[in-house]
Amino acid sequence: MKKWMLSLKAMILMLAIVLTPSCGQQTGGVPEINGVKGPIFNVVDGQILMTFKFLNMQVDAGLKAPIPKTQRSFFEFAPNVIDGGMILALYLDVADLEAINIGLGDGNYLPDGRAVPGIPGGKLENSLRIDTAFHDMSFYYHKELFGVWIPVGFETAGISGYWNFNVNNKQAGFLGLVGNDEVRGYKAGAIVLLRMAALKDKQLKRLINLSKMNPHLTY
Repeated sequence: MKKWMLSLKAMILMLAIVLTPSCGQQTGGVPEINGVKGPIFNVVDGQILMTFKFLNMQVDAGLKAPIPKTQRSFFEFAPNVIDGGMILALYLDVADLEAINIGLGDGNYLPDGRAVPGIPGGKLENSLRIDTAFHDMSFYYHKELFGVWIPVGFETAGISGYWNFNVNNKQAGFLGLVGNDEVRGYKAGAIVLLRMAALKDKQLKRLINLSKMNPHLTY
């Protein structure tokens, strides 16, 4: 009976916490990008799980590593045995992200010098960017935002822009897409910026606490 009640509570919370995309500059949703699925959001083991599926990128083996400047958050690459390609999963501990102290920070663009989509002037001021060797991913830390840049390495059919996504009808962040530039040799890529304020949502916190009581279940 207790287990059934917990499942019912989880169902109610999942219905309440709905992620819906909306365009940052015009009506419409996040565009369908050939070979890319995501970001997909879930909650598992008390952490926010953000998943991307890259159908045109391959990895021969899985890799799991900590997210820089965190203690309990990590990211994972793995072969996508169902759809083919590669899965990138980020396990985000809210307390981890809130505890990061970047000091004054700097002004940061994308790693190749291009503008950050959705940011006035293209430069994220008072931020810290950490570039990694793992598929050239970069992480962004800011007092109001947490972000990750992911080069996709293939043609995006000229699609560029940024699109908001909402949690509980509140803006939780946005997905920015930058197309490839064959002239200058720049790869296409996507950046996801999460608003730290959205991670304090009461219903989201309740779901996180519920997931801690039900290990290994994905909500």
